[in-house]
Amino acid sequence: MWLLISLISTCLLFQSVSAHEDTDPELNMNTSQIIERWGYKAEVHTVTTSDGYILEMQRIPCGKTNVTWPNGKRPVVLMQHGLLACASDWVVNLPDQSAAFVFADAGFDVWLGNVRGTTYGRKHTSLDPSETAFWQFSWDEMAEFDVTAMVDHVLAMTGQDNLYYMGHSQGTLIMFTRLAKDTDGSFAKKIKRYFALAPIGAVKNIKGFLSYFAHKFSPEFDGWYDLFGSKDFLPDNWITKMATKDICGASEAESEKCDNELFLIAGPESDQWNASRTAVYTSQDPAGTSTQNIVHWMQMVRHGRVPAFDWGKKINKKKYGQDTPPEYDFGAIKRTKIHLYWSDNDWLGDPTDINDFLLKELNPAVIAENTNLKNFNHLDFSWGLSATPEVYLPALKTCTDDYLGK
Repeated sequence: MWLLISLISTCLLFQSVSAHEDTDPELNMNTSQIIERWGYKAEVHTVTTSDGYILEMQRIPCGKTNVTWPNGKRPVVLMQHGLLACASDWVVNLPDQSAAFVFADAGFDVWLGNVRGTTYGRKHTSLDPSETAFWQFSWDEMAEFDVTAMVDHVLAMTGQDNLYYMGHSQGTLIMFTRLAKDTDGSFAKKIKRYFALAPIGAVKNIKGFLSYFAHKFSPEFDGWYDLFGSKDFLPDNWITKMATKDICGASEAESEKCDNELFLIAGPESDQWNASRTAVYTSQDPAGTSTQNIVHWMQMVRHGRVPAFDWGKKINKKKYGQDTPPEYDFGAIKRTKIHLYWSDNDWLGDPTDINDFLLKELNPAVIAENTNLKNFNHLDFSWGLSATPEVYLPALKTCTDDYLGK
């Protein structure tokens, strides 16, 4: 979700942060420090995936209210960030505007996940981030290893059999993929309900930077890593300028839609941001990912559906047993109830892709809710001021009623 933030010029980002650094202490805080600043208890947990990545998770075990539950156990919710983001997305607004605090104050045990390659996912049992091998992953591995390890850790620590999952952007893609691979249902039984905000399946019709680069070069183009770096995703400034000119145009009228570069990837402005928090948002994100992950997203744009990473014919044959990467079958998801929240204004969770792919591929029996929101762009699902009344509170009520057996 945050490709654009990574493409903002360093100068603009520096100016935005510098202008506020004397007044807002959160600019220099990590996620757990932000949580504590607002008077909540924060715990830091580390999870090691089966392929050696060490991920940090943040936990808010309780809120400021004295909510009790009939069985004596707090319901558990795991919140998973999107592309180029991190756990801070769920706490960077004021308490009544941030999903993590809203759920904590309602009596939930809140866990915030982080995937490999982000600010909180740059450790490994044997590899170092300075090595190219560390960065040889995409959302394939996040789905197979990261989300599995985090869910298992949360359940082990809480003593619960299952949890509620709220994902945003890439956080939905990796859960859809993990559930699609769960042929025996052993993982699905751990997910009580799944709330997919700005859901990602196919991305054939997305707008903005990802689409631009996917169509700018042929699928055989082998210079992605020269353009974006061979390790973590680090595009050069000239690439940003080239894409901005082509996407926005050169005239004054055309350039108006680029007055805030963040919306080049997220969709048109919706007046939902708390303007006083913008510097905090950009101090936390982009939180990083691998170039290979960005390339996988661009492969998806050209492919039109949801394929595994395309390594090229030779490696594909060895890894997958066929020349081309296999597709993930979302229709194989049969056991977990899914709640979809999306908007026509979203450039990444594009409405055409949702209607033509996601809603057609998913088994209708697992779609518990399909909510099309007005005037939400991709960022508004985690940063927007309308997210609490239109997304978080309805999801909270669903979870509460479900947990109480209503």
